[in-house]
Amino acid sequence: MQIARRPQRAGARDPAGVTARSLAFAAIVVTTACAARPVTEPPEPAAVPSASPEPPAPVIAAAPEPTPPDAPPATPRDPSAPLDPEQRRVFLDSPQDEPAETRGGVTTELIDKQYLAGNERTLQIFEPVVRGLGGGYVGVGSDQAYLFIGWARPEFAWLIDYDADVVAIHAVYKIFFQEAETPEAFLTFWTKDGRDAGKAALARHLEGDALKAQTRLYLRYRGWIHRRLAYLKRQLAEAEVTSFLTDLESYQHIQAMLAAGRIRPMVADLNGDRGVVGIAAAAQKLGVPIRLLYLSNAEEYWTRYSEGFRANLKALPFDERSQVVRTLLTWAKNQDYVYNAQGAQNFLEWLAHPDIKNVYDIAHARPRVDPEVINYFVVDTEPEASPAARKAARRRGEDS
Repeated sequence: MQIARRPQRAGARDPAGVTARSLAFAAIVVTTACAARPVTEPPEPAAVPSASPEPPAPVIAAAPEPTPPDAPPATPRDPSAPLDPEQRRVFLDSPQDEPAETRGGVTTELIDKQYLAGNERTLQIFEPVVRGLGGGYVGVGSDQAYLFIGWARPEFAWLIDYDADVVAIHAVYKIFFQEAETPEAFLTFWTKDGRDAGKAALARHLEGDALKAQTRLYLRYRGWIHRRLAYLKRQLAEAEVTSFLTDLESYQHIQAMLAAGRIRPMVADLNGDRGVVGIAAAAQKLGVPIRLLYLSNAEEYWTRYSEGFRANLKALPFDERSQVVRTLLTWAKNQDYVYNAQGAQNFLEWLAHPDIKNVYDIAHARPRVDPEVINYFVVDTEPEASPAARKAARRRGEDS
């Protein structure tokens, strides 16, 4: 197979070591909102989603495999070991934010939509970057978390969102992980034929108002989530990337973390003043660096970074191996997203720069969207090199 190469762009690099597996990656890119996204069609409303057909798969083309972090991994602690009472208190007692009254959107028609399933179609592009990072995981959305946990193998995972329903669906996931011994049995709970078994499983773990609420949520979104998970299973298998949906060891790792109490869904707003800083304080007390932050395309909801967001990110205990992964919405062009990875400490440098106003100042060197490849790039330059910073510097020089 001939390998297609892109010209180099400022702020992007052509990762070395393209493998045969990376050539098999399907090609299109989709970003999710701060909440999880629908399956393979564009973001859908909160009403029961229609069973729209999947868009046709693009022609497979070569895509560069992301370069994993250079620093050697530290020796991880056992992520399946039960927490002692103090660890459990620290992990579970940090404060949450209030759920959002109005949900944002990249475009006007997407404002206040809910996304209880992801719609980023080629998340496997991040797998080589996040594989084996360990430490702590913080990420928005729903099903995306279990992909990243299976790949990164964190010691603790905070599954955050500002939509309380997105946070609540994780309780259904947890029960199905507890009840199903294999990925195949887990997926069955989300099928139409498995609906009665799913309701029975919820009834074995919940009662009263909690049972009613979770059953209602499950029945409303079951079909949507099943289509998403079935797509991920098929697409990742074709890309030869293991996941909790196909690999028993990855699936059992998630089960073990849940059993040990090391996965916490919680309401946290990236711009809030309680949730993220509470996670930061808990991680510091637990002695775990935040090694992976998954933002989806939440940053596109804001025209400017808030001071709260900058303070929240500054508070998180990143180290030299920590990565931030994000997506940028390009659905109209490729029915997917542009995917981006950035070292967390590099991201903090950009956030600290007074001339960097939003994610587009950081992602100015994103590739031109090609619907036939995975549109992926890395940010590893200094903020002073950005067009926004250079323009501001010229303006200040003219004013002086």
